Amino acid sequence: MTAERSAGLDYPAVFPHLGGLDLPKMTKTDEVDWSNVDAVFCCLPHGTTQEIISGLPGEMPVVDLSADFRLRDVNVYEEWYGAPHTAPKLQKKAVYGLTEINRDNIQGARLVANPGCYPTSIQLPLVPLLEGGLISPEDIIIDAKSGVSGAGRGNKQAFLYTEVAEGLHSYGVTRHRHMPEIEQGLSDAIDAEVRVSFTPHLMPMSRGMQSTMYVKLSGSIKVEDLRESLKLRFEHERFVRVRAVHVCK
Repeated sequence: MTAERSAGLDYPAVFPHLGGLDLPKMTKTDEVDWSNVDAVFCCLPHGTTQEIISGLPGEMPVVDLSADFRLRDVNVYEEWYGAPHTAPKLQKKAVYGLTEINRDNIQGARLVANPGCYPTSIQLPLVPLLEGGLISPEDIIIDAKSGVSGAGRGNKQAFLYTEVAEGLHSYGVTRHRHMPEIEQGLSDAIDAEVRVSFTPHLMPMSRGMQSTMYVKLSGSIKVEDLRESLKLRFEHERFVRVRAVHVCK
């Protein structure tokens, strides 16, 4: 268990709700004995993970929860994250880790790029529907809402209680960093470029997410057909539930 500011502390000192678990003290990354490590889960801010993973020994398996290896094109990464990608060779080895969509490629991968929160909630339903030709790739509108914990633990005015409570506001309009990740995944689904209208909103709650997507149905496809398609696709997936459709008449 590594940390920088909290190095040397017991884990429950930082996360009290995990106090009942037998966890080691946190240590600085550069003090880790990697010979005793089988795999690494990296949960650092974007821009820092590239250096850390590049310095790990051999072919140690890594799951990276930052955004550093999600975008295949390092030029797109630089455009949206404001800095050059410092590990382009490692990027070529990265596999996008949305398990329900990319399971076969994830198995045996050395570096798995864990998907972003909004892209996960959006790609899980839209990728199968696009692959099946049930919806049009044109004019997809995504209205997404997230709790405050997704912004991290930094002390920022916009996330103070009095700024967030009893309100709702959009942010990152047309420039949210998850936009290219979403469009990359949807484009892969049909092997053609897909553009979306994506607007995220901050909700006054600790955690949770809801993404509402507006799509055009193909031909004679009905709403019930979409649900049945998703039900079949995910019926054996442990972490996905397909709910009943409630249509107002």
